[in-house]
Amino acid sequence: MFITSMKQMYKVFLNDRSIQIGSPGNIGRNKSVVTFSDSYTVADIQNWFNVFSKNSLREVYLVNSNPEEFFMRFQSAFKVLHAAGGVVISNNKLLFIFRNDKWDLPKGKLDKNELAEEAALREVTEETGIVPDGIDRRLPTTFHIYPSPDAGNRGKWIFKNTYWFQMNYTGPLTGTPQQEEGITLVKWVDKGSLKQMKTNTYENLKQIINLYHP
Repeated sequence: MFITSMKQMYKVFLNDRSIQIGSPGNIGRNKSVVTFSDSYTVADIQNWFNVFSKNSLREVYLVNSNPEEFFMRFQSAFKVLHAAGGVVISNNKLLFIFRNDKWDLPKGKLDKNELAEEAALREVTEETGIVPDGIDRRLPTTFHIYPSPDAGNRGKWIFKNTYWFQMNYTGPLTGTPQQEEGITLVKWVDKGSLKQMKTNTYENLKQIINLYHP
């Protein structure tokens, strides 16, 4: 889980808007705060989110005395999807893809009974044509919510957990974009140029990029 401070704090994105979940003592002044009592229900969360999804508030803090349990129940208010992706590093360069007019990192949904590590390696290979040498370490998980693109689930919201892994690679700096997935470019980017990539990427992805370029 992505922890944003020494105390337990979870950050979930809806496009470029953030929902931060923590305990009452972990929120600074002059913040938009919604307090959920210990008698809250999943329906309370769903009702709150329906209102939030229609307003223009950019950042909100949801507080509860047990933020870890609240975060798990918060997820249960949506259809949960699990994905995995990789930060592939070679000679101080990171592997990016260009998809839907934004810079992205290779990632995708877990197949049935597939481990997150397996899915991350598979997705990197499928989306970029690059076969990593292996996984170095696990990175923080990111969370975001988006409307279901499926016609049969129109109007429903997806809560996506993306598990990230740092991978090493020593082969040639080439790559083949998976065009059927809307990927038009594979690019190796020097760490010193990551600031430019952050100007056209997703807010939740910046949490991962910031690990290499604060």
